Amino acid sequence: MTTTFNEYEQFVLQEMARNAVSTNPVQATLELMGKPVAKLMEAAHSSTNKYVVKAVSSIDATIEKSLRGTIKIAKRMTSDDAVRKEYRKNHRIEIGRMEEIRQLSLKEMDIVADTFEVSNGFFVTAEGAVMGAVTTLSAGVLIPATVAADVTASMTLMSRHICQIAASYGYTPVDSMNIPHVLAAMAPASASSDEGFLSAKAAAFAEVRAATEFAKGMSGELTAELAEKSCPSLIRLIQKVAERLGVVITQKELGMIVPVAGAVINGGLNLAFQQMNHIHAKDYFRKLHLANKYGEDAVHLALADEIRRLKSKVS
Repeated sequence: MTTTFNEYEQFVLQEMARNAVSTNPVQATLELMGKPVAKLMEAAHSSTNKYVVKAVSSIDATIEKSLRGTIKIAKRMTSDDAVRKEYRKNHRIEIGRMEEIRQLSLKEMDIVADTFEVSNGFFVTAEGAVMGAVTTLSAGVLIPATVAADVTASMTLMSRHICQIAASYGYTPVDSMNIPHVLAAMAPASASSDEGFLSAKAAAFAEVRAATEFAKGMSGELTAELAEKSCPSLIRLIQKVAERLGVVITQKELGMIVPVAGAVINGGLNLAFQQMNHIHAKDYFRKLHLANKYGEDAVHLALADEIRRLKSKVS
């Protein structure tokens, strides 16, 4: 028996297939950076050594506990009323029990879920920008602590975003029965993307800190000859931009530019990661909605057909 999806649902299946086939540049970069750690964890998970198994189990439990902790905090930072307000504003629909949302059309749900992307993008970018600038003012020994604080804050804000997406599809995190769905929506698209995010954070903080130390020790003007010496990549980038613009960078100006560059880099990294998570979480709840409506097998087959069609075009 052939399942008949409506026009918008067919569009969603095609979009989900594209997301599955085409890895965006941000995800590809994070996967590359996180691959060494992911391979190490994969080897540890397949180990039969009882001590390794015990250590891995402890790590997995700690990660899940941390995720549940960020969700708990994120729940306090938002409410179902924010989702009700968006349904009222965008569709003139009054929502009573949040489960009522599941009876609405997928298009209506998508529109509401997307309204939270901009506001949460602002907050997560601002947090990253502030922490990126703070790095230039902290001592080098504080970088691990700064990275940890930044990751905790950014993950909490991103958890809040996922909670709002979940509620937009009728799976409010207020109901503990829905927490497994929220955790599943937060799961990385690949095993190495989360590790890549942490690695990118650490690398960005270290680079900004190195640029700060270089600026402090520099005297006179920043020249091409000085930048070509063993100096941070960020300094070389600043020098090349200044050269193209035909301006001269002094120590004082460099000391002002580096914190701004740190803010832009870290804030941009947060925003890119959040947008990747937004797509992944939306697709999770879209698939869940379609599976509840048509059955898991029907959705699985339809999605597999779309993926095959896209791959055949590429080849």
